[in-house]
Amino acid sequence: MSLRRLHTRLLLAICIPLILVSTTLLPVLHVHMESRLDSLHTEADALLKAGQEALTRDINESLNYALAIAEMPALRRYLAAQDNSSISAQPYSLSDLSQLSTFLNTLISHNPRYTKLVLIDNHGSEVLRAPKSIQTGPRVNANHHAYTDYFKGASSLQPRDLYISPPGRNLHFELMGRDVIPVVNVSTPVFDAAGERRGVVLLSLNWDYLTSALRQAMLLDQDANAILIDAQGRWLLDEGFPPLNTTSFGSDFAALSPLYWQAMQQRNTGHAKVDGQLLRFQTEDIRTQRYRSLAGTVFSENAYYPWKLGVTLPLPTWRSLIEEETTVLWFLLLTYGVAVAFGIFWALSSQRQRQLRRAAQRHAHEVSDLYENAPCGYHSLDTTGRVIKMNRTELAWLGYTDEEVIGHITYRELITPETRDQFDKAFANVKQNQPSSAECSLLTRNGEQRHVMIQASAFCRNGQFVHSRATVFDLTERKELEEKLRAQAMTDPLTGVFNRRYLQAQATTEISRARRQNLPIAFIAIDIDHFKHINDTYGHDAGDDVLKNFTKIVTKLLRQEDLLCRVGGEEFAILLPNTSLSQAEQVAERIRRTTAVTPINVTAEHAEQALWLTASLGVTTILDNEKALKPALKRADIGLYQAKENGRNQVVVNAA
Repeated sequence: MSLRRLHTRLLLAICIPLILVSTTLLPVLHVHMESRLDSLHTEADALLKAGQEALTRDINESLNYALAIAEMPALRRYLAAQDNSSISAQPYSLSDLSQLSTFLNTLISHNPRYTKLVLIDNHGSEVLRAPKSIQTGPRVNANHHAYTDYFKGASSLQPRDLYISPPGRNLHFELMGRDVIPVVNVSTPVFDAAGERRGVVLLSLNWDYLTSALRQAMLLDQDANAILIDAQGRWLLDEGFPPLNTTSFGSDFAALSPLYWQAMQQRNTGHAKVDGQLLRFQTEDIRTQRYRSLAGTVFSENAYYPWKLGVTLPLPTWRSLIEEETTVLWFLLLTYGVAVAFGIFWALSSQRQRQLRRAAQRHAHEVSDLYENAPCGYHSLDTTGRVIKMNRTELAWLGYTDEEVIGHITYRELITPETRDQFDKAFANVKQNQPSSAECSLLTRNGEQRHVMIQASAFCRNGQFVHSRATVFDLTERKELEEKLRAQAMTDPLTGVFNRRYLQAQATTEISRARRQNLPIAFIAIDIDHFKHINDTYGHDAGDDVLKNFTKIVTKLLRQEDLLCRVGGEEFAILLPNTSLSQAEQVAERIRRTTAVTPINVTAEHAEQALWLTASLGVTTILDNEKALKPALKRADIGLYQAKENGRNQVVVNAA
């Protein structure tokens, strides 16, 4: 009988502690798992945003390139010369054709983003192709494009409008060296100076190269997978989707992976959990304003748009969580072991019970040590927001001791004024017994700022708020990385000045400020004369030195509020707030003179050599009725081109 009772007590001593410990630890582990999921959502959002920005940038640059080629005067004259019905057509010599073909061959051959450029007349006949050897006769090639989608699509468009063949339909492939690559055709009409349609320019994009930046931006995490599909469910990337080893460009992704397809079809943007993966996606349509850049309107076939851009990351599991967090595993094993041992010792004797109580005290010390030295911060606040508890980790972040903080400082005093509203709102929710979170900046004792995420819940007794319990995650490194990436996206890597994207964004702000304060604002376009000759003669390294030194010369001549940007190869632009047209002309003339009299040292053939530069400049002012930079940019370019036609090394003012 006594043996049976002992067995019963041993069984209870084992089962009851296991149940109690499991009931206590499961909520903690659940909170930890939820925290991991939140971090995963944040990472997926960041990767998707980076991929979307890369896709927008590359597509806009491709569209602008097609428009720039279509507006080349030499190309327009050549098309007009091919049109025998045109009264105004001027004869176009074989030498002119050779120069034009050589120029286009150089443009296409030196830009891996494009595979070919084809010039088509109004009848659909091909008149010029690059890259291709030059032939004689009234037509360079007898290829006929009248029945292609890109010719018919572009033939009815207005100037600066574009037609794009859908990547997932009628797939085109071209041979590049030994590789067969998919291409996407972009076409735009060509109009002469009199506004008459002369033909169509076809530019074939290397789709592998175009999407490489997107993949690089989204696959910073080695576990991430990028997704890009059209409205028909066709796969638009050259690399496969790891969960589906057979996926390739043009594959029917909707049929191969119906679960992913159904999740992305239900809404335009959002998250979904599919096959153990976190799917973050959003809708992308290259015909929208965001993708037009300098284009008027982008046309394509509606059935293949919009696209779905997404990224997948593996969802954390209890097994993976334990494998990654070995401390948690050992903690669980230790906790269960101590609990079971305590029950067994209690069953054997009261003396063993006292020993187990001492073990429990040691365990409590370990838990306290884990709280104090956790990798994240912990604190508790009373109803007034005063700190009543804070672990050593957070105190170390702030640079204070517990005697200085606990019971003496309200947590709100530790938060920067710019982010206090977010903290106040979250703390008010917690006092209403509603778990809440806020992203804030903490002000340390030495004046530095730490970006943190605070997740808090309320501890209540008898339905009344007693104090809050908050977990603080340090986001400083992530914020610094985001700022670094943002700065890189807005800066020209060679010269260190801002790029065209930043100019477009900042110009809108400066124009709005000028209108509110009734102040003038001017704009200067700059082009270094004979820069191609420098590259051809001294090499591209010397050309890079010229660009960097030219940037330094111009920067020294500008005010702090003036905005210098590199908008092309040797092309620069300056936005001058609170500057009249006459003042801007003086600035441009000062830049021209200083450039002409300042030698630039470059290294050519292992020797230092001084080069003398000149620059052509176009100056204009932003009119009162203009809300964007585009009209002023066009006027400044016209002045710049006039300066070059007049012999270069000049400043031309184009007021309207």
